[in-house]
Amino acid sequence: MAAGLALLAGCSERQSEEARFMSAPEAKVGDALSGELTTASSINLNDGARYSPHWVCPGEATGAVASYVLDAAFPGVLAAFGKDGGLRGVAEGREGAPLSLLVGAGHKACTLIVVSGSDATSFGPYRLVPQAHASAEQLLLDTPLTGSLGEDGKSSHVMTLEQAGRLDLALASGGALVLSLRGEGREERVQACADGEQRLEAYLEPGDYRVEVTAAATGNAMTATSGCGSDTLVLGNAYRLMASADDLATGMRNEGPLRGGDSITGVLEGGAQNRYHLNVDEPSEVSIELSSAQFDALLNLEGEGLSLSNDDGGGGINGTDALLETVLLPGRYEVAVSGYGAAGGDYTLEMQRSAFEGELRNDGEILLEESLVGILDGSGPNSYRLTLEEAASIRVMLGSSSFDAVLRLHGNGIDISDDDSGGNLDALLSAVLEPGSYTLEAQSYSGAGAYRLEVVGDAIEEELRNGGEVRVGDAVIGTLSPGGTLDYELVLEEGATIVLEATSPTADTILSLSGNGVEIENDDADGLGLGSRITQYLEAGRYGVGVRTWDVGGGSGAIRLEVRD
Repeated sequence: MAAGLALLAGCSERQSEEARFMSAPEAKVGDALSGELTTASSINLNDGARYSPHWVCPGEATGAVASYVLDAAFPGVLAAFGKDGGLRGVAEGREGAPLSLLVGAGHKACTLIVVSGSDATSFGPYRLVPQAHASAEQLLLDTPLTGSLGEDGKSSHVMTLEQAGRLDLALASGGALVLSLRGEGREERVQACADGEQRLEAYLEPGDYRVEVTAAATGNAMTATSGCGSDTLVLGNAYRLMASADDLATGMRNEGPLRGGDSITGVLEGGAQNRYHLNVDEPSEVSIELSSAQFDALLNLEGEGLSLSNDDGGGGINGTDALLETVLLPGRYEVAVSGYGAAGGDYTLEMQRSAFEGELRNDGEILLEESLVGILDGSGPNSYRLTLEEAASIRVMLGSSSFDAVLRLHGNGIDISDDDSGGNLDALLSAVLEPGSYTLEAQSYSGAGAYRLEVVGDAIEEELRNGGEVRVGDAVIGTLSPGGTLDYELVLEEGATIVLEATSPTADTILSLSGNGVEIENDDADGLGLGSRITQYLEAGRYGVGVRTWDVGGGSGAIRLEVRD
């Protein structure tokens, strides 16, 4: 089409500089233009389309940008020529987007504007209806903004995003311009064309930004954009900006921000990682789940000195989904989606977030009847100090949905630990402790993340002993180490039927009685759960009483041994 329009110019070298290469009605910038394509209209030589020309000359200086929209009964083409016949630009209509003309305030020369049809069958009336636009500093979403470069070749506009989203900036112009965006620690610029305009796409957090339009330096690679075709014909230093933003809470995307309530889909290329970012402005409980039916999902979260990962914590149809549940302090974090063994495919990523109401502490003093939340970052255990003023029977629970919890208690000659006695990979320790100071260590067998540590206990009246003599009427409490045995000596002054019971809140006890021809053992007694009971008539004398656990490698904790008749 441009070549055909150029043919209507003829040869301009034989004319003076003041002469116009073509006669046509004249109007001032800002005046309405109208006409009609008929069988009597001039014909483009290459495609037979009819055309109608208008000379548009500068009017009074207003400092404004004049914009026109073509209202026509046919799909049109707009072209601009200088007075010597040189082509200044072409804009062709496309479905759903009306043709427009922008004339910058700095445009000083008369220009021939040619309205033509898209082919030889295009006929009918048309109007180019003008609108004047004052300079605007604020760029609003979904609202076109027209502007022009200043004398320094630059122009800028402020823009505010109320929520995180994917921003799409479109710039229509007639020359080689650089489109850039700055703010909230981000800087983006673009030179590529998309759908006939320069386009800038970026995932942005809420905040204030500045959009800048700058003339490209001579020889700069940005000059490639001068060939960016468009449905807008631009003369002079004018341009049009349009900004839009998607909420991103749902839909498909492989990057961008994550927020509470987001449920998105993505596609992972084999061997690659898709990265998202998460901004936290207050201590928050966060749950991020990655699920896929096509690959074994891996989740990683890093930021503010924290590094967490999960493989199969989310379960799923194949048991290979990933789940990270943790507490995050204010800051910026990055979430990476990948597949085990460099696999890829479709996935779903969901995030839930709520304000953290509890106390977050990774070390220091912990008291009886206290519960706290901490975070293991994978660098080692978190240690707490427990001080007892009197003997107590305690239970310590360490639970996490992010890692396999391991709990250790040591001090005052005690050193016991537990891995999975609390169920669901949680740890549970039960012990009877003398007054003094002890250390509790929150550890991980594998993984890292947030956990809850709780200590409960009661002062005890029973005697604390891991051995020695026991008699009818005695009740003693001992602490059993994994794989160990508590050995007591039962002393009877006279023959009697006695009852021995060994119970524990954390261990499956096995009770044994031996001596004077007696060899008896019991594991689980009726009414005692995993406790043990022996009822036996014994002659006067001394007998050995032993308590161990059914789980030789892992059972431990406080054991209560009672002797009665």
